[in-house]
This record gives sequence, C-alpha cells and structure tokens, in this order.
Amino acid sequence: MASLTSWNKKDIKTIIDSEQFDVDYYLSSYPDVKNAGINPIIHYVVYGCKEHKQPNDTFNTDIYLNLFGSVIQPEENPFAHYIRNNENIYFFEKGLLQEYSHEFLTKCLNRFKGYALFDPDYYQDSNKKVSFTGISATRHALLYGIGEGREVLSPRRIAQYLGNECKKELFYKPTKQKKAFSAPKSIGVFYHSDGNSFIQELAELLHAYLTDSGFTATLMTEQTPLSQKPDLCIFCAPHEFFFLAGTEEWRQENIIEQSIMFNTEQPQTLWFTRGLIYILMSAGVMDLCHQNLQAFTDIGLNTFHFDPLVKIEKTRLKQADKNHPFFRVLPEAAQSGSSPLKNFSNRSIDISFFGNTSLKREKFFSRNAGFLSDYECFLYYRKIDGPLPSSGAYDILSRLPRYVAENSKILLNIHRDDNCFFEWHRIVRQGMAAGAVVITEECFPHPLYKDGEHYLTESPRHMPNLIEWLFHTEDGVQEAARIQRNCFTILTNKTLLKAKHLDLQNYISSVWSTVQ
Repeated sequence: MASLTSWNKKDIKTIIDSEQFDVDYYLSSYPDVKNAGINPIIHYVVYGCKEHKQPNDTFNTDIYLNLFGSVIQPEENPFAHYIRNNENIYFFEKGLLQEYSHEFLTKCLNRFKGYALFDPDYYQDSNKKVSFTGISATRHALLYGIGEGREVLSPRRIAQYLGNECKKELFYKPTKQKKAFSAPKSIGVFYHSDGNSFIQELAELLHAYLTDSGFTATLMTEQTPLSQKPDLCIFCAPHEFFFLAGTEEWRQENIIEQSIMFNTEQPQTLWFTRGLIYILMSAGVMDLCHQNLQAFTDIGLNTFHFDPLVKIEKTRLKQADKNHPFFRVLPEAAQSGSSPLKNFSNRSIDISFFGNTSLKREKFFSRNAGFLSDYECFLYYRKIDGPLPSSGAYDILSRLPRYVAENSKILLNIHRDDNCFFEWHRIVRQGMAAGAVVITEECFPHPLYKDGEHYLTESPRHMPNLIEWLFHTEDGVQEAARIQRNCFTILTNKTLLKAKHLDLQNYISSVWSTVQ
C-alpha cells in the first residue's frame, strides 16, 4: 500500500470525525475492497475516489468533482472537501424524481432503507441487466425502479413480515378520550375522477367518516383548483391518483410532505409498489389492512387503520339502473326492492359474488359450476381491462353489489390469489352491512371482526358443504341468523362508534401537529 501523505491523513481524520462514511455500504457496493486488506476509509481516500466509488448512499464523487473540481486542491479528497465546505448540500442524481429536492429524496431514501418489505440483495439479483456502479440497489429502486415498474419488493420479505404480523393477537381497544391536539380547519379527500369507482366509494366513506367525526371535509379530485387547496390533503389510492392525467400540480413536494396517503392495495401487487414512493414522501398513511401498518410505523410514518363502522341502510338505485341488463336478470323478488334487515330465509338470491378474474377464482367456479347451478346465484366475474369508472356503462357497479348483497343469503369471498388479506370492502361494507352471511377463505386477523362470530371461514374445497349445511339444516339456519345478528349488533354499537370517531380525531390531530 502506498504511504499516506499529509493530505491523506488530514482527509481521513476529517471523514472519520464526520461519521458520514458508510462502511457497510462501501463494502457491500464494492466487494473487491473486502479482499484488499485495507481500512475502507483509507481505501476510499487513496484509491476509491479515483475509481468512481462513493463513500455513502447520498454522495456522488463524480458529480461533486464536476461541480467543484476547480477549487479542490490537487491531493485533496473530494468527500473531505465536501465535509469541510458544503456539508449542507446534497450531491446525487435524482433519477425519475427530478421535481423533488435532494433533502426530500434523502428523507425518502432513509425511510426506504428501513422498510421491512424491501431487500436490496433481492432487488439487485432480480435486475441483473442494471448497472449498479456508483449507485446502491436501494437508491436505484427508489429513483428508478418504482417508476420503471420493476419488481421492487421481495416476495420472501413480504411473506415473512406478514406471517409474523398475523401471529399477533388483535383486539380492538376503544379510545376513551380525545387528545389535546389542534385540528385542521379544512380537509380534502381526493380521488381521481377517471379512476376506479371502488376508490371513489372509499373516498366517499372516508369523507362521511371525517364529517361524522366533527371535521370540515370536502370531496375533491384532480380537477380541484390549486387555489382551493385545503389545510390537510388525504389522497386516496396514490398508486392511481398520481399516475393518471391531470395531477401534476398536486405532486408538489410541499403538498405531498404535509399530506396523508390512503393505501388501498396489497403489498404483493405492482400497484402497491407504484404508490409506495408517495407514501414514503408523506406525513402519514391510512390503510385498510392492519398488518401493513407496523412496517410503515417502523420507518417513522404516522399510521391509521381505516376501519369505520358501516351504516346499515338500504341501497338506493338510480331509475336508470332498473333498465340495466344486470338488474333485469335479478329474481322478481329482488327487483321489487332490498333491505339489509331482511332475515336469512326470506332472501331471494342464495349466493352472490363480485370480483375480477384470477386463476384461483377460475378454478373455484369451474370446479363448483354444477353445485352452484342448483341455486339462485348472482356471480359477477369480470376480466380486468382497466379500472371500473364511476360513470358510463359500469356506473351501476358502484351500487349493484351492495343491492344484490341485501337480497343474498350468502356472499362469497374468494381471494384473488394466495394472499389471505381481510378484504374489508367485500366482507364488511358489501357483506356484513348488507345483512348477508359472508363465507370466506381464511383471512388475516382483524381487531374487530372475528371468524365464527361475524363471518364464516372455510377452504374453497369445502365451501359447498358449509353452504348446504346453512341452507338445509335447522342448526345451519340458526347459525346464519346468529351471524347476521352479531354483525348488526357490532355495526350499530353507539359506544363503539364514538370510540371510532375519537380514533380518527386523534389521528388527524396527531398528523396535523407535525405538519403545521
């Protein structure tokens, strides 16, 4: 090894004292250094900077040399010069996120480094054609991978994390008092006008939940003028909102970092990954899935489980809905009206299901076609060709599922794939609140709703046996009535409703206290 010059010794001391050199990053990024038998900091000062190596994940040696090479002394190390003169300035490429500041992206990067579902080794192994010279796998994933639609999150990490979360016993602990925080004067609940009607429905539910909790909330879209920006923005489905046209002005750094993101996707999907960048940028995140929250909490995000008590009320169809083919195929009794309070035996549709196609669902319905043909069924099974808009030919689908469920004895929940999420919208909103008995595959644990009390769990293979027992035995009919009563009891519990409102009030106030 070459002997150290006085400049080398001075630079090494500066770098050591700064504590900004990332030894783990340097060794993992440049495996050849491990075999050199040299202290990584010494290696960087003497050799690494000349070999275009980086001392940490947020400093780019080449960019700094291009900008300040003329004022750096011939023997002076560029990173040491940075520490002495420009420590408050960031020097790394921004990738596909050019509109955001280095400080903002650094905060996102630091959060992303700690995110339990990301594994840099997996990302690098999955993208062998990508050159990671001068950029870590973590930074590449954040700045390029998400925007390019790459597979970013590790399936193994997702399975391990969710498996561990599902081992935890969940019980809802009612909030008893309001915390002494201030609250925003106005809240905007945003959804994209060209997006999925399901997202609009969730936005409307959240808006009602906020209003009932005492906030001044307004439904907004990408078409809302920036001049009408509320104090606090909540963006529903960031994977959809920020990627559809017309949202450019709402992507501003000063808006996103003071906003809440409402995630509606499951982490194994591309859609979840696409929305992750905006979640990392935000002040807080709401999620339908309780098991998603701890990973966000662990990286410093303020989290909230969106789980309002759904009102038991009759679905109101539009007059035009009654001329739609979907309505005209309903049994005559179902066409005459609906009610979530109708008892199990008096419902005219035996079994209903609404969902998109998947291989798993295809196998279930093809295997049980003969069994289902013996019953009055309404099965809406759609091949995905884009989002379901809230207007046009599919407009009726924002109302029909709940209407059908109010006329159904049983509502089936077959998971899209092998991930056992508690599919809140189908189980609670569409099923339990409509008075139907939900039969579902095994689900992730839920703090409030329990298997055997509010819904019934069975494997797809044995669902026909459970259905026959509910329909054709005295014990089964009594069990269905018990499940229906339990659901109505919990959804109409005023004490629980008050606690749920306090939960939301405390969460909004907590986020607001950090962004003012």
